[in-house]
Amino acid sequence: MMNGTVLAGNLTRDPEIRYLTDGVATCSFGLAVDRRWQDRETGVWAEATSFFDVACWRDLAEHVTLSLEKGARVIATGRLEQRSWTGDDGRVRTRIELVADDIGTSLKFSPLETTNSSRV
Repeated sequence: MMNGTVLAGNLTRDPEIRYLTDGVATCSFGLAVDRRWQDRETGVWAEATSFFDVACWRDLAEHVTLSLEKGARVIATGRLEQRSWTGDDGRVRTRIELVADDIGTSLKFSPLETTNSSRV
């Protein structure tokens, strides 16, 4: 069974990096994914936004933290994972997040800004 997911959206917060006791980097951020559709019966356009948590590990975590900030538009690929834990109030909590394999800048709405003036 394949579990591959692609999300394109905007970061809702700056990436937060942490290091585990063994030195492995992990980074998390929120991703807002907008969708727009036209109602077939009325012809009226409608919009909805879904919010996802994204986690990345090791070098990708460090690269994301150094490269991206709140508002950046990205394309993230990875797999969906569900985590469950018991909160301080004794209730079981569940979260589904995208564990990213790769993240890239989306050029759909604007060009990539670079600091290097030379072009290849």
